[in-house]
Amino acid sequence: MIPDLTLSALENGFGHFGVASNNNKTRHVDTLGVNVDSKNSTLTCYVRNDETKEVLEFLNESGRISFFVGMITHEAYNFKGQFVEVINLSIDDLEASNIYRNKIIDKITSIGMSKEGALSKYGIIPDIGIKFKVDKVFVQTPGPDAGKEIGE
Repeated sequence: MIPDLTLSALENGFGHFGVASNNNKTRHVDTLGVNVDSKNSTLTCYVRNDETKEVLEFLNESGRISFFVGMITHEAYNFKGQFVEVINLSIDDLEASNIYRNKIIDKITSIGMSKEGALSKYGIIPDIGIKFKVDKVFVQTPGPDAGKEIGE
């Protein structure tokens, strides 16, 4: 359920996911990389535990995630799914995040963001992964297909 056309955005885009409580209170967190498991239709988003207290509380209530990933070109996708688990990050996860974060830092500093600003957001190391099973994917790129569900 993870379409091939989204893989470049997942690898190179800016990730941000949101959750809602049963009372429709929302919380959001930026991601520091993602592991794609196409075989099992899961994404594991790398985040900082100290930034996710309420996110995790709301996930335990509702279990639903809306994960947005967008490229600097405006190509963007939204992945909807069901929370699976919080994981400790492996050495491979940390290395994948390091590669991702360095690419993002290079991108945003190349268009004018200060190195200090880039490092304050993307120089931090994630310490947990939030894994979810993807059940729907939507185009979020501005244009006539925005909001359209992508089939398998």
